[in-house]
Amino acid sequence: MENKKPLFGIQGHSPINTVTELHSFCRDMQSYYQIARGDLLGKLEKAEGEEESRLHQELEALNRKIDYFHVLNNAVSIADTVFHTPEMIAEFRDDP
Repeated sequence: MENKKPLFGIQGHSPINTVTELHSFCRDMQSYYQIARGDLLGKLEKAEGEEESRLHQELEALNRKIDYFHVLNNAVSIADTVFHTPEMIAEFRDDP
């Protein structure tokens, strides 16, 4: 059986650039939801009754998204750091 080096499955993109873009995306999504949480907290201060209850539910959903993107951001940050080591740069130098 021939042992062929795997090719990256996204045409025209290198693994290094893809991981870097994914890192930026996760960081930006985390920031987006943190800003949305701040806006929601401002509305929550003025809300009463059913509106307050609805906003608390929205806040819980936003907090979960922030938590998920925080974990993803950290994980992709590690991958991004490793992909930018001299060894990995040399490994993928010939990739598009």
